Amino acid sequence: MNVNKTALFHLLVTVAGLATALLPISVLAASGDLFAADNGSNTILKFAPDGTESPFRSGLNGPFGLAFDSSGNVFEGDTGTNTIFKFTPDGTGSTFAFGLSGPIGVAFDSSGNVFEADYNSGMIFKFTPAGTKSPFAAGLSQPVGLAFDSSGNLFEGDVGSNTIFKFTPDGIKSTFAAGLSGPVGLAFDSSGNLFEADYNSGKIFKFTRDGTKTTFASGLSNPTGLAFDSSGNLFEADQGSGTIFVFTPFGTKSTFASGLSGPSGLAFEPPPAAYDFNQDGKPDYVLYNAVTHQTAVWYLNNNVFVGSAIGPTLPANWKVVGVADFNGDNKPDYLLFNSTSHQTAIWYLNNNTFIGGAYGPSLPNGWDLVAVGDFNADGKPDYVLYSPATRQTAIWYLNNNAFVSGDLGPTLPVNWRVVGVADFNGDNKPDYLLFNSSTGQTGIWYLSGPTFVGSAFGPSIVSGYSLIGAADFDRDGKPDYALYSSALQQTAVWYLNNNALTSSAYGPSLPANWSLIAP
Repeated sequence: MNVNKTALFHLLVTVAGLATALLPISVLAASGDLFAADNGSNTILKFAPDGTESPFRSGLNGPFGLAFDSSGNVFEGDTGTNTIFKFTPDGTGSTFAFGLSGPIGVAFDSSGNVFEADYNSGMIFKFTPAGTKSPFAAGLSQPVGLAFDSSGNLFEGDVGSNTIFKFTPDGIKSTFAAGLSGPVGLAFDSSGNLFEADYNSGKIFKFTRDGTKTTFASGLSNPTGLAFDSSGNLFEADQGSGTIFVFTPFGTKSTFASGLSGPSGLAFEPPPAAYDFNQDGKPDYVLYNAVTHQTAVWYLNNNVFVGSAIGPTLPANWKVVGVADFNGDNKPDYLLFNSTSHQTAIWYLNNNTFIGGAYGPSLPNGWDLVAVGDFNADGKPDYVLYSPATRQTAIWYLNNNAFVSGDLGPTLPVNWRVVGVADFNGDNKPDYLLFNSSTGQTGIWYLSGPTFVGSAFGPSIVSGYSLIGAADFDRDGKPDYALYSSALQQTAVWYLNNNALTSSAYGPSLPANWSLIAP
C-alpha cells in the first residue's frame, strides 16, 4: 500500500393586469455548483456549471472530505486540526465536532446524521444533527471514502486493507469488494451502481449492486474524490495532476478544471427543497382564498405549523398550478395559468414577497397546465400539459419563462389526472403522481424524460380527502403525499417509501375560505 498520506490529507412587463419589473435572470443557479476541497491550498473552491472558479473558504488545514446537508450547509473534514467544520451557504463557519483523529471522509444519511471516517483511529463516528457523537464502526484500517446507497447502507473505502466494506443501517458489516489499491473515493449513480476512485492504480472502477466489477476509467493520477451531477456525469478529483475531470455516463472524458493544488473531496450543492419558501430546507404549504384571491404561505417543520405570511393576491381568472425556481435564484416562484385565455405566467418571489413577473408561453386550445418539473435535467423547470379531450400529456421545456421545445408524454387512463411531479423511485428523474378522485386510488408513473417506463399503485386516499401533491416532508429523500379535506379543512401528510405508505400524520387545519393548493 503506497497511498501518499501527505497528498491524501495534506425589462417592464404586464402580467395579468399588474405592471411589474422583471428582474435580471440568473444564467447559472447556485444549486448545482461543485465544491472541491483543495488540500494543497487549504481552500474550498466553488465551481459554477461552466467551470468558473471562485474561493468559498480559505485558511483551512488539510481539507479533504466534503458533504452537504439538506439545508445547503457544507461540512468539511479538516485533517490538520482534527475538526469537522460547518459552513452555511454564505460561507459563515462554525465548529461542528473536534478532537477527532484524521477526519477524512464525511457523508450524510437520509435522517440528517453525519458519518465521519476517522482515518487514524480506524473508526466511523456518527453525529446527530445536534452534534451528539457515537461510534458506528471500529477496527477498520485507514477508513477514507464514505457513501450511502438508496437503502441506507453505508459503504466505506478501507485504504489499509484495500477493501470496500458495507454496513447496514444497524451496523452489520460485510465485505463488498476486495483486492483494490487505495479505495479513496466512493459515489453512487442514480441506478445504484457504486463507483470507486482507486488511488494507486489510477483507475475508477464501477460495481453493480451485486458487486460485479468493471473498469470505468484508467490512466488517471491519484484519483481521489468522486461526485455525480444531476445529469449523471461523474466528476473526479485527480490529485496527482491537479485537475478535475468529468466523465459522461458513457465514459467520455473531458477537463472541467485544472491548475489546482491537490483536489480531494468533491460535493455538489444540492438544489433547494421543493416548496421551501423560507429556506430552512423544509417544504411549506401554499394556501389560496377563493373569495379574496389572496395567497398565503404556511411554514412547516414536517407536518407542524411554525408560522405564516400573506403572499401576493392573484388577478381574476388566474390560479397557481405549481411552484418552482424559474429564475435560478434558489427561491420558489409561482407558476400561474389562466384557463380562459390559455396564458401562462411566472411570478418571481422572495419568500412570500412578489418581486417581478413575466408571461410564459400561451397554451394551444384544448390544453391545460397541470404541473411543473425538470424533465430534461438542465436544472430548469418545465411545464406539464394535459388535454382533457384526448387525455394526452405533454412536456414543454423552458428556459425561465421562454419556451425551448416540447415532447408528448404518456396518455392517461379515464378518470385519472396528474396532481404532482416528484422523483419517487430515486433515479433522479421526475415521475407523474396520479389521482383518481372517483375511486380514491393513487398511482405513480415512472418516467425517463417524457417516456413512460413503468407504474405502481400508491395507497388509496381515505374518503373525504383529496391528494394535492407531493413533497419530502420528513426529509428522508423520498416524496410524501399532501392531503386535504375541504369539508373538515384538515390537512394530512402521508409518508411514503416510493409507492408504499409507511406512516401518516395530521397537518394543520386551515381557516374558513382557504384551501391547500401546493404542494
